[in-house]
This record gives sequence, C-alpha cells and structure tokens, in this order.
Amino acid sequence: MLTPNYEKEFRREKIIRVWISFLVILIIAAATGLVFMLPSYFVLVLSKDDILRRLQAEEKVFEKKEFKSLEKTIAALNTTIFTFEKNEKKRHDLAPLLNKIAINTVSGISLVSITLSKNEQGSFTFSVVGEANARDDLLKYIDRLRVVQEFSSVNSPVANLLKENKASFVLDIKINPEAYKYESVK
Repeated sequence: MLTPNYEKEFRREKIIRVWISFLVILIIAAATGLVFMLPSYFVLVLSKDDILRRLQAEEKVFEKKEFKSLEKTIAALNTTIFTFEKNEKKRHDLAPLLNKIAINTVSGISLVSITLSKNEQGSFTFSVVGEANARDDLLKYIDRLRVVQEFSSVNSPVANLLKENKASFVLDIKINPEAYKYESVK
C-alpha cells in the first residue's frame, strides 16, 4: 500500500496512459481508414461513367450560354450602328430651304402644302401647292424663287397662268445638289 500522495500520482499516470493509448488507437484507426478508403474514393471519382456524365453536364451548360447566337446579335447590332451612323452623315437640314420658299412669298400668295420627293437620278424636288390672288403675284413669286442659289430650277406649268385672279398653282422646285451634298462614309 502506497501513501496517498503516491496513489494520486499513480492514478494520474494511469489516466494519462489511458488517454494516450485511446488517442493512439484513434489515430491508428483514422489512418487505417484513410489508407483503405482513399483508393476506393478515387475509383469512384475517376470512374469512366462519372467523367462522361460530368462532361455532358458541362457541355449542356456551355451550350446554354449560346455564344454563337450572342456573336450574331453583336454583329447585327454593329451593322445597325454602322447604318445609323452612315445615314446620320447623309442627313441635311431642310429647314433653311423651306425658309427660303416661305420668305420669298409675296403678298397675295398663300402656300397650302410643300412636298419633298426624290427622282430616279437622286435629285430632290419640292412640290409647292398654293393659291395666288393675282397672276402678277404668282409671276413675282416665281421670279424670286428662281434667284435663290439653292434651287437649280423652278418649273411652273402653263395651267398656273390661265386664271387672272384666285389662281391655284403647283410649282416644282429642283434643289441644287450642292445644297444637300454629303461625304460618303468609308
């Protein structure tokens, strides 16, 4: 029989040995399990069917991204932008030309409508419809329009001059190509 101090010390060493042996057994069991289970894990992960299944899943995800249709959309958008920019550079203000038609009216002339058209050669023409109180007013108006540099010609049919008073008229005014000239896009 041991003294109480030695008994305590002996009991403490016993408990420490039990814990150490328990930890050693636990570590050995974990290492053994890891060593024996690891190859089967790799066999499952690297199996042919599993690899093919993953590949098919990744291909489906890749197909859903639709890169080719996205490229087509971008190309169509670029074409639209190019066309828009090209047409914007062709744009010309018609307001100054319309203003010259309106400013040159003499008293006794009232304009009903002005229509812009383009012929086969690509030149633009204004068709001016109106009413003149007297034939002399119409002739003055035509002479004023012929002086405007932006207009290459002013055509007035003979039917415009048949009435002396309250004559309806139609004038065809050809616009000078320099008035709406644009530079082509390269």
